[in-house]
This record gives sequence, C-alpha cells and structure tokens, in this order.
Amino acid sequence: MHTLWLPTEDPDALTRPRLLLAAKLRDLRERNGVTSETAGAAIGSLPLLKAMERGVTASDPHHVMALASLYDLTDHAARLQLLQLALSSRQEGWWQPYRPFIRSWFLPYLGAEQAAEIIRCYTVGAVPDLLQHPAYAAHVIRGANPGADAGELAKRLELRMRRQRVLHERNPPRLWAIIDETALRRRVGTPETTYRQLDHLLDLCELPHVTIQIIPLTVGHDLPRSPITLVRVLHDQDVRQVVFLQQFNAAYYPDDHKRHLYAMDLLAVIAEPPAHTPGLLREMISAL
Repeated sequence: MHTLWLPTEDPDALTRPRLLLAAKLRDLRERNGVTSETAGAAIGSLPLLKAMERGVTASDPHHVMALASLYDLTDHAARLQLLQLALSSRQEGWWQPYRPFIRSWFLPYLGAEQAAEIIRCYTVGAVPDLLQHPAYAAHVIRGANPGADAGELAKRLELRMRRQRVLHERNPPRLWAIIDETALRRRVGTPETTYRQLDHLLDLCELPHVTIQIIPLTVGHDLPRSPITLVRVLHDQDVRQVVFLQQFNAAYYPDDHKRHLYAMDLLAVIAEPPAHTPGLLREMISAL
C-alpha cells in the first residue's frame, strides 16, 4: 500500500478543479507512456507530481504547462483548459477566516467534504462531525483542545457548524454514516447534552439524503478502531474517491480506496438496517 502523507505546509484545500486536473494529468501521462519518475524530474519533484495526480495540493501553472509539453499536448484549447484548472486549484475556500484553527492535514478533506456528492463515514468514538448537535460538539471540542480559551473554542464550534450547512444546501451530498453504538451510549457532557444529540440524530434520519446505521454492541466482529471517511466529489470514473483516515493528531490519505470501500460495505452489512435506527435511538433516549 502506498500512502501519501499530507505535507503540513500545504495551505490550500482540496477542490473540484484539483481532482479534475489530477485525473487529466494522470491520464495524459499514462496514455503517453511516461513514467512517474520522468514526469517528476520535469517539475523537479516526484512527490509533488504524485500529490498533483492525487489532487491533494495546488498546482503551479508553470509545472502544469511543463507536463503538458512533456506529454506532447499541442492542442491550444486543451492546454488552456489545463491552465484554467491549475489557476482554479489555487483558489481559497470559505474556511480561510478559520485557518488558524484548522490543521494542515485536515484541509484536503475539508475541501472534499464541502464539494462532495457522496460522503460515507464510520465512527467509533463519537458522532460524526456533520451530525453533531451544537451542545454535543461544544463538549467534544473542549475535550480535544484543553488549552484553548473561550474565544478559540467559540471559533472552532462556529467552524464545525458552518461545515454542517453542506447538508442543508439546495443540492446536498448523500451522507451515509455508520456509528458504533458505544459512541452513542457514551455520556458526553450532561444527560441533557446526550439527549439533545440523540434527538438531533432522530431529526436527521428524516432527511432523504441522510442514512444512519448503528452497529450494535452485540456484534462480535473486530471493528476498525479509527474513523474512516470516503468522499466522492465527482461522478467520474477517472476521478478517485478521497479516503480520509484520522488517527490521534494526524491523518493520511491512502491510495487503496477500493480496500476501504470494501471495509465500509462490510460495516454496512453488519450494522442494523437504516430503518431500525429511529427505534434504536428512541430506546437510548428512554434509557437516559
């Protein structure tokens, strides 16, 4: 397995233009029989080439044009399209005012999340960020940032709530969340906070584009110990899904998305059907 660790100095986020440009650059190189090593040498860095072909970094227009020449791309319109994608890949997102509170390794995922058509996630320790009630999120954020003052905590909460707007847009992404039951039964803050979170999930189950499954405590399988998120930004066979794995205070974006897609499919099979989720949530509320 080849894993690309995100350079912490990368200041930009993953966007649609990056993924489209990545697919086109990868296709051009492969169709012309150019090795990654040769293409990397043309722009002075093999890791940079791989990052460009994955869509996890902004692309310098000069590098893109150098690759276009290496791949014998002479069509003016095609070269102009690559140039426009390269320029678009460097645009900033709405989250720039919150940049001091966003770790660099999270930026590619954040860009993909906000441009997504499909988001599939599995969580074991807490409710997924996009499904958190404000009171629940505030408690989780305080626990993850023990040294932060009230102003910073408020900004971090504001950022998380702003991210959730994506679920309420005119054309929202399809969100499919699989949550381990231990995360839902774990007391977070006061009983009222836990109640609000469970009731919030009940409301979210009513949204046609949101699917929530719960893996019951009785499941005997060995479950993944860390969150898994798969994001499909574009319905294009050449544009790969973004796999985001977070562990402790870091994250990485592995190449083998098919293996993680299989893992998510398996988790969906062993979890309770989505139709059972409201009943399970009501049982948990009654037990508070």
